[in-house]
Amino acid sequence: MLFHFIKTTYIKTLAKTDNIGMNALHKTDSKTVNSHTNLQTKLHQAQLLEVAVAISINGITQAVMMASPQHLKDFALGFTLSEGFIHSVNEVLDIVVKSHDNGWQVDLHVLGKVQHRLKQQRRTMAGPSGCGLCGVESIEAAMAVNLPVKESSDKTPAQKKQIQLDLPSIEVIIRARDALPSILSEAGGKRGNHCAAFFDLSGNVIAFREDIGRHSALDKLLGCLSKDKLTTTEGFALITSRCSHDLIIKAIRLSLTTLVTLAQPTDLAVSSARKMGLILFCFQHGQLKRFA
Repeated sequence: MLFHFIKTTYIKTLAKTDNIGMNALHKTDSKTVNSHTNLQTKLHQAQLLEVAVAISINGITQAVMMASPQHLKDFALGFTLSEGFIHSVNEVLDIVVKSHDNGWQVDLHVLGKVQHRLKQQRRTMAGPSGCGLCGVESIEAAMAVNLPVKESSDKTPAQKKQIQLDLPSIEVIIRARDALPSILSEAGGKRGNHCAAFFDLSGNVIAFREDIGRHSALDKLLGCLSKDKLTTTEGFALITSRCSHDLIIKAIRLSLTTLVTLAQPTDLAVSSARKMGLILFCFQHGQLKRFA
C-alpha cells in the first residue's frame, strides 16, 4: 500500500511538472513566434537622410550629388573648391539654397572670370553619395590635381624641406578618434553617417561635419573651414572612412597638411600623398600607422 501511494504521488507530481514545463515551452514558442512575426511585418522608419543636391554656378548646373540635407552651403563651397571649379572662397559672391520637390538646389554666384574659366573646362557630374570622381572623362583628368595657377608653381608646404611641419602625436590622434562619438552627439548628428572633423595639434576640435557619404562629409568640413577662413596647416583632418586617391586630392587642393582616416588607404592614395607631400595616418586593422 505504501509503495502504491508513493508511486501514485510520484506520477501525479511528474505529470504536474511536465504540464508546467509544456506550458512554459508553449509560452516561449509563442513569444518567439510573435517576435519573428513582428520582425517580418513591422516596418521601421529610416534614421539617415539622403537627398539629391544640384550644385550650380551662376545658374548653370555643374553636378548633382546625393548627400545629407544639412549644411548645404558648406557642402557646395567645399565641393566646388575641392573639385577645382573655383580656386578661392573670395571668388564666391553669394550662395543661395532652394528646396524642390525632389531635392535641393544650391547656386553659387561667382565672379565673371570664374564662369569664363568653367566654359573652358566644362564638366557635368551626377554621382551617388559614394562618388568621388564622377563626370571625369579621362584617366589623365582623374589623376590631375589642377591646383590654382598661383599655387601650382609652388611646392606644397610639406614638400619644402626648409619647412618642418608639426605632427600630431599618436596620443592626440587616438584621443581625437575616441572623442568622435561625443562630438557627433553634441552636434545632434546621426550614428551611421560619416564624420569629418578638424582638430588642432592639442586635440581640440575646431570644426565638424557629417554626411552619408565620406566625400561629402569631407567637402562639408572643407567648406566650413574655408568659409570661416580657418587655417588648415596647424592641425589635422580626421574622417571615418578608408582613404582613397580622391580624398587625397581634395585635401591637397584645400591646403591640408595632415589627413587621418579610420580605415586603411589604397595604394594609389598612399602614392598620391607621398608625391604631393601630404602627411597621411590611417588605422589599419585597428592599429594607427603612418603611410606618407
